[in-house]
Amino acid sequence: MWIDFKLAVLMVPGLLTAVLACGSVAEQKTPMAAQAPRPTGDSSTAVNEINKALSLSASQATGSALDYRVGPDDLLQVTIYNIPEQEARSTPRMVILRVSQQGMIVVPLAGELSVKGKTVADIQSELAKLYSKYIRNPQIGVMVTEYRQRVSVMGAVQKPGVFELTGPKTVMDMLALAGGVTDRAGNQVHVYRQDDKGNRQSMVIDLLVLANNTGAITEGKNVQAVNMPMQAGDVVNVPQSGMFFVDGAVGKPGSYPLGRNYSLRQALATAGGVDPELADYSAVTINRRHASDKMETIAVDLNSVIEGKAADPQVQPDDVILVPMSGFKYFVKRFIGTIVSGVSVGSFVGGS
Repeated sequence: MWIDFKLAVLMVPGLLTAVLACGSVAEQKTPMAAQAPRPTGDSSTAVNEINKALSLSASQATGSALDYRVGPDDLLQVTIYNIPEQEARSTPRMVILRVSQQGMIVVPLAGELSVKGKTVADIQSELAKLYSKYIRNPQIGVMVTEYRQRVSVMGAVQKPGVFELTGPKTVMDMLALAGGVTDRAGNQVHVYRQDDKGNRQSMVIDLLVLANNTGAITEGKNVQAVNMPMQAGDVVNVPQSGMFFVDGAVGKPGSYPLGRNYSLRQALATAGGVDPELADYSAVTINRRHASDKMETIAVDLNSVIEGKAADPQVQPDDVILVPMSGFKYFVKRFIGTIVSGVSVGSFVGGS
């Protein structure tokens, strides 16, 4: 469900500040879940409705163990069913293997295999290819006997902390494990993930979609968002109300309190400023949720704002500000920048 940058609505590159350490600016993006109407009544009523929906979802969870992604410290049982009894001494029919911190296992005869982030089916397929060099048409079975993956839940939840994945879990499951949201919760859930290549991935989900009836979360993009399978190392964050979120080609992507009136430029400065070597100044967007089921996307040409040719928009609570990365600038910095020693890439591409 992580899709290409040009198709994304709410996904942009950047480093995950104070949460995940990443070694690359290359990103994959995911759109915000479809928006839901704000529940009627005061905030405590909305929170109660959200928590009831979380509890109901957790009680009806039907996630398959086949979707679980293996990670460090998991315990795997590997069985080769068609090894003749007379050869079982040299090549055991069944072995129990602990996944290393690097995500590797060492299987008899076949050697090392990376299993981090792979499903049981993926591992079975790769083992079958390895053993086909030694066994005709190998029949391989893999089972996870101990789950040791962890996901962090933080922010405006009842019981923030680190939770072990004892099987397939979704965003909703993790929020339920954390006791639900508090009265101080805003309208969003942020999910952060780091892939094997060090690329940061993030998703912004409308929390109020959970407060509707169950029909609102069983179709289309909502299903993909709130029922997204969790992976080891994921971080689920529920920012407090009165926050705004900045992501993309800025110095410090993340959530910030809206303690006073901020203009767009002030909000970007709070987030460490725009990266002139990567940012596409002409394609900045502010994604704003309204009381109805409408999500407004406000396009801003930051160059025009800086030059005084366009108004500097005011930031509102729960705004999501995205500063996309220029494909050309990324190419220059990533590839040409490594060749031109001692010269700033910014001198080639300027500030726009």
